[in-house]
Amino acid sequence: MSSRSMMTMGTPTLAQHRWVAFSGAALATTAGAMLLSSSSPWLGHVAWLSATGCVAWAAHCLGRQRGETQQTHDRYQDALRALQATDATAPAGAHLLQAAFQHSQAPMVITDALDRIVMVNQAFARLCGMSTDALLGQSAELHGLAPLRPSHLPGVDQHLRDGTRWAGESAITAHDGAVHEMWLAVSALRDAQGRITHHNRVFQDIAPLKKQLRQMADQARHDSLTELPNRRAFSEHLFHAMARARREPKTLAVMAVDLDGFKAVNDTHGHHVGDLLLQQVARRLQACVRTTDIVCRLGGDEFMVILEGAGMPHEVERIGQRILTCLSEAYTLERHHVKATPSIGLVVHQPHENEAALMQRADAAMYSAKRAGKCRMVLDLGDTPAPVEGRTTARVA
Repeated sequence: MSSRSMMTMGTPTLAQHRWVAFSGAALATTAGAMLLSSSSPWLGHVAWLSATGCVAWAAHCLGRQRGETQQTHDRYQDALRALQATDATAPAGAHLLQAAFQHSQAPMVITDALDRIVMVNQAFARLCGMSTDALLGQSAELHGLAPLRPSHLPGVDQHLRDGTRWAGESAITAHDGAVHEMWLAVSALRDAQGRITHHNRVFQDIAPLKKQLRQMADQARHDSLTELPNRRAFSEHLFHAMARARREPKTLAVMAVDLDGFKAVNDTHGHHVGDLLLQQVARRLQACVRTTDIVCRLGGDEFMVILEGAGMPHEVERIGQRILTCLSEAYTLERHHVKATPSIGLVVHQPHENEAALMQRADAAMYSAKRAGKCRMVLDLGDTPAPVEGRTTARVA
């Protein structure tokens, strides 16, 4: 670890204010000679990183003014002798701990009581995209770390006062502006009088874990066979679509689609061909609707379509007719020619109608299409109290 010139801290009365940190007695001698030979007045602090990996601040503030060279030199030598004694008696385990700190893959930062950086490991320097020299002595907040305040880390002040560790999510903003999602653990170090002297931050990269959780959440809302939104996602989409329909005077329609003869396809050609048929149906449905419409598979051969802002009822019927025609065409699945027509129930949402009532009407319309001979669509505009009568039907021959 080389001698390091740190950032200016405040505005001293003398011409220059320097911070220097170094490790080991030999480097300390070199750094001290550099400071003492300076021709300009300065006010600074010197920190040693001892063999134990701890930060030991000099007992006296090193100052050089006219006539103070010998006094400053004596103070420096006293501190240096203390450092040499510490390094000479440090057990082998201390060196091991320091090596573990530096080579740990978990980014680590030690700051003083004012949250200025006094020690970082290589992993943190790489994460920030900066050298260790550029980080030491500077404010942790200025280098993308969340300040140790409850406004940024809820409850951290209480944990530090109680002597317990705080842990939670906290992002790090690197030098290039990249934001890294991290799990942060913060603890306080105290002196013999119980006063906080340093803060220790240990980070863990949770971006891969959060990515996996997002993928799992996405999988939980999608059908693995057709990659369409599943029943859970359909309910969420319908809830939000109905909320928008209540705020805006736009037509909202829901279509229930069930395949005729799907069980016969499975029994005749096998479940693999049945799966291929469901995938083809999903693609045809998506090709028939707008990008703003939602196509879902609830399970088995049952599909639902949410049509928002489809316009007048005759326009809704035209969309349903297009889907009826498209799905009624034969399928070629691994050299098998399969015919599977749809039965469709299409309903238009009514004011003050809840989700359960709307779904019940859609299912009733779809089953009416099946009872009427299948391969047809039943449109329920909700303008008649009769459960079946008053609905229009369309059929593809």
